Amino acid sequence: MKTITEYSSIAAYSMNNTISVIIPAYNVGRYIGKCLDTVLLQTHDKLEVIVVNDGSTDNTADVISEFMSDARLRYLEQKNSGVTAARNAGISAATGDYLTFVDSDDYLERNMYLELHKAITEHNADVAVCNYSLVFEDRVEPRYSNMHETFINVADDVNGYFYKYCACPKPNNYIWTRLYRTEMIKKSGVRFQDFKLGDDTLFNFMLLPFIKQLVNIDGGYYNYLQRTDSNVYTVAKKVNIAAVYASMFSFLTDWYIEKGFKAEFMPIYAYTRLRSIFFYSRIAGMADENIVELIDEGFTGTALLEHLYDTSQVDGYAGINGFSTEKAEAIKRIMTSAVKNSKELIGAQIE
Repeated sequence: MKTITEYSSIAAYSMNNTISVIIPAYNVGRYIGKCLDTVLLQTHDKLEVIVVNDGSTDNTADVISEFMSDARLRYLEQKNSGVTAARNAGISAATGDYLTFVDSDDYLERNMYLELHKAITEHNADVAVCNYSLVFEDRVEPRYSNMHETFINVADDVNGYFYKYCACPKPNNYIWTRLYRTEMIKKSGVRFQDFKLGDDTLFNFMLLPFIKQLVNIDGGYYNYLQRTDSNVYTVAKKVNIAAVYASMFSFLTDWYIEKGFKAEFMPIYAYTRLRSIFFYSRIAGMADENIVELIDEGFTGTALLEHLYDTSQVDGYAGINGFSTEKAEAIKRIMTSAVKNSKELIGAQIE
């Protein structure tokens, strides 16, 4: 990893741009201190750190108050309305040239924003992306995506971009690995939608019609804490995530139509939703037989089911990702099985 001294020539230029950092916080008194430490100690230090306390009932507010002497920190409070409302409140309040998000139980490497800012300004891009690490109680696992090119013209080949980087086996569709041009987000009108799961991925996909260029940097600068009590691990036990994904899929389909955006990749996106349902449900300890029941109930009569039946994009998707012919055929079987005979999905290798 590069050090700050290697960027001394751009230090003055970096100070000309403010980065708005939006941090929603709900009952994270145990974690938010470390999070704020790593944000406020960034080597790109011209920051507007917007913490939105979403009606916490623990000592979250007290911990945040310990950092209020830093003039860069802005503190907002709202009645408990969920992370979606908190992030949207942060977007409305943001005044920086660039904008990013941090989850309040995670933490950053010190050069994250300097590296992202350097990349996005050098390439005049709309979005800059870095990699991340999964932080477990006993280990840290780097999770580097398939994104290898430095500069990607998304507008020139949005389907190829989606297949290779958004629907690949190791996608990086998170909001917290990205630095966005604030003007693009404000003008797009894109805001977070409350679907209980996957709202960050949906946010990025809603932005696709507005993104022309995206730049990627090497290295994992974001540390993603793996908590067994976090939303991503528990939501599958509370709701029918198949129904959630189907509803989200319909919303995105309508959004693209409204924006006049042609998205040939939607059948592959439908496949990735099926893949995610099995991934998260299996993590939650759900048997495949029960997952299939959720799919039958949640997909019936939805646009997602209709798109799963269309396997015409699979060969192109497989070719871009270097999948074998056998894997491409397996994906086709999985997609059509979800439509025709979902019981065939029981025990299937869906990845």
